[in-house]
Amino acid sequence: MRRLLTWCALLALASTVLAFVPGFDVLSFYFCLPVSLLLGMACGGLAVTMVARARASGLTVWSGWARALGVAGLLVLVPLAVSLVNGLRVEPCDLGYGFLFYGAGPVMSGLVGVVTGAFIASLVRRANGAHLLFCALFLATFLADGWYLYREPAVFFFNPFLGYYPGPIYDDFIEVTDAYRWYRVLCLSGAAVLVFLTWALVAPDFRYRVNRRPWPWIGLGLSLGLSVTLWGLSGDLGFRVDREDVESVLTGRAGDRFCEIRHDPSIPAADVDRLLGDCGFRHRQAADFFDLEPGEPVRVYLYADADSKARLMGARYVEVTKPWLGEIHLTMVTPGDTVLGHEIAHVVAGRLATSFLGVPTRYLAVPDMALVEGLAVACAFGDDGPSPHEWSLAMVRAGVATDPALLFGPSSFVTAHAGRAYTTAGSFIRFISDHYGPGAVRDLAAGKGLHRATGSDLAELSRQWIRTLEREVGPGVGLDLVNQASGRFSGPGVLGRRCPVDVARLLEKAWQAWLDRDLEAARSSLEAAHRYDPTGPGLLRELARLEGRVGDRKAVRQVLDSMKGLGGGGERPTTLDLLAAADALTFLAFQGGETAPDEARSYLVAAAGLVGDGPRGRALRARLWSLDLPPGASRPVLEVLAGREEQPAGALLEALSQAPGSSLVHYLLGRALVGEGDYQGAVGHLQAALTLGLPDQMFTAEAEKTLGKAAWWSGDRGLARRHLLRALERVPYEGDRLVIEEYLARLGGG
Repeated sequence: MRRLLTWCALLALASTVLAFVPGFDVLSFYFCLPVSLLLGMACGGLAVTMVARARASGLTVWSGWARALGVAGLLVLVPLAVSLVNGLRVEPCDLGYGFLFYGAGPVMSGLVGVVTGAFIASLVRRANGAHLLFCALFLATFLADGWYLYREPAVFFFNPFLGYYPGPIYDDFIEVTDAYRWYRVLCLSGAAVLVFLTWALVAPDFRYRVNRRPWPWIGLGLSLGLSVTLWGLSGDLGFRVDREDVESVLTGRAGDRFCEIRHDPSIPAADVDRLLGDCGFRHRQAADFFDLEPGEPVRVYLYADADSKARLMGARYVEVTKPWLGEIHLTMVTPGDTVLGHEIAHVVAGRLATSFLGVPTRYLAVPDMALVEGLAVACAFGDDGPSPHEWSLAMVRAGVATDPALLFGPSSFVTAHAGRAYTTAGSFIRFISDHYGPGAVRDLAAGKGLHRATGSDLAELSRQWIRTLEREVGPGVGLDLVNQASGRFSGPGVLGRRCPVDVARLLEKAWQAWLDRDLEAARSSLEAAHRYDPTGPGLLRELARLEGRVGDRKAVRQVLDSMKGLGGGGERPTTLDLLAAADALTFLAFQGGETAPDEARSYLVAAAGLVGDGPRGRALRARLWSLDLPPGASRPVLEVLAGREEQPAGALLEALSQAPGSSLVHYLLGRALVGEGDYQGAVGHLQAALTLGLPDQMFTAEAEKTLGKAAWWSGDRGLARRHLLRALERVPYEGDRLVIEEYLARLGGG
């Protein structure tokens, strides 16, 4: 009884603590994950105790099993009760799906624990020995999973005492998938093996004997056969995918001395060749940043889409590098995308690391994520629009928390807003690289720490960093960029949001319904997501746009009235709110065969006054410009600008048929074709846009830059050089200039 009360108290205490931790405070996946682990231990340990006491009391083995199952049932209810009671304080998320997570996780982990513990105690006569054996087995399963993660491409695993571990924290889309269900069927069949094995080998009085009846042996054979079959099909069923399974799908191959690419055969060979060349450039660039010679070829696994990557290695919307293996896992990216440089930087930095993980670590085995990601961002620093330096200074001026002393804490990085954390860490490490030299960066990659790398403490480095940003990029950071930074980088990290798993699942459903043109289903999913996370402004914006497409005038007005600053109260609306309001009213007008109302135009004008010449400024002015197009061209252009066209080039070709002389449509179509890999087509449309005349310097600079990039990838080096040099004189931000200089370096490199 004392052990039972102790475990009940521990489970109640742990569940109560979780009830006050953001992200773990509702009955959902994140709550169930640690509870599964605790219940696996608790039920297994108490099962050993119950069966051992039955042996000592002269009871039958099955009496011990029955008591163990009864105790396990009680333990399983404790965390569930705490979470449900906490639901009176914190409004629950999708309670039905929460129960599904609880059944697949904690309940099944408790069942596996109790059956395993009871089986061990039925065979081992000494209770202490049975406890030690259960603990050893429990630990061994996680050591096996750790080795699996270490050697194979996967970032996820299934464990009998834990359930499902998903890998990247930034992938919120987590479900009880078919793979999860099949794994739990395997756990049930494995538990049945232990039950039938006990029946076959242990007499009711705990003596060893071979049961001569056929039933336990038939049950053992059937359950063992099912277990072996399911394990043999683990790759096909998706719960244990190894490198052979991945490479059986990614059968295409390309390589040189810098990179080896395994890719989905559906990806065109020309795209793979371009990406291979880009990979070599990024490899050399990263080696130069760390003052190294290019090393062994980087292995790149290239998946056709996010779904196949999620199925084969676990990461859906997150690109993954395993530096210790020298390999990268990407959904197909456009050549020139900075994500490839970022991931290659992880591999090259890993050659300097002394840890077995190939990254700087804390406490021997915990990755120091601020340094890990900061080094990669600092290496692949160029990006279209403002650079991390410019965004970081804008955050400082906007009062957004950017203190490196907090960011470089043990857990601060992974719990912070992802964009803020990556940008700030990258800017800070780039400052160290520029002012302390590559030796300091090498020391950081080797895990020697900031003080040993620079000779200064974190507080002094932070002050130097801010002063340097003010001096070097300060003049280019205006009030418009400060306003954008305030909205873009504010807010909580992934676990600080309301119901992140349920919202992500509903957004995925809404997007799929939108692709199927089922607007009512998309609307229902978005409304449910907003109920779970009423403070999520992004949900309101998408809901406003969707209500406009549905044509519900009353609903549009209700959503707009609830958005910040648009419904009164004296608050200042954000740029994104104004943009969403304009889109919603314009789509609503289109539904009625009308032109965009003056209110929509006024919102766009107001938003344009808050931003500068970066991507958001162009998007706003492009919307204003598109409202003057013929109706048949205006709508597809706005759908593309709102990000709700799966095939933007097709929609823009439709718009071009209605407005063949529009430089805006040519410009947007050229950019869309770059994204789809049609560089020759992009060159033609971008040249047409420049010839017809773009409205201002902002569009002209971006068109020149994009045309230079497209010309490079299409093989016209002379055209690329001319337009890149023109763009270099016109682009407004450091990030743009760095990208152009990278392309000029490619040209200079032959």
